[in-house]
Amino acid sequence: MIDSHAEPSEPTSEQCNNHDQVFESHDHVGYAIWYPSMGGYSGKAVAVMCKKWVDEGTSRTGGCIDVYVWHDGEFPFHDGEQPTIIHHCCPEGFITFGEKLSRLNNKGRVKT
Repeated sequence: MIDSHAEPSEPTSEQCNNHDQVFESHDHVGYAIWYPSMGGYSGKAVAVMCKKWVDEGTSRTGGCIDVYVWHDGEFPFHDGEQPTIIHHCCPEGFITFGEKLSRLNNKGRVKT
């Protein structure tokens, strides 16, 4: 979990497009990114991960990631708190889930 005294600020659209580093604390580093569209709305986000994974060169394949999401719609983050913090324990699991959704979506398509 991120340092209790530090929290990233909302990134700009340009920072999300460029995946800029927008946060750093003693133990963590954060990058701006777009959270996947849900309910027709986008979400600016900052993905915060432990530096130890970055130093070991495996940040892209392991380690927990806290994603701070500033969503501009009511669905699915409707509690009004900004940002919403989503903890992902395994990035590979999230990738696998998305790939399976895509395959199932294509499987169920009606050909015209």
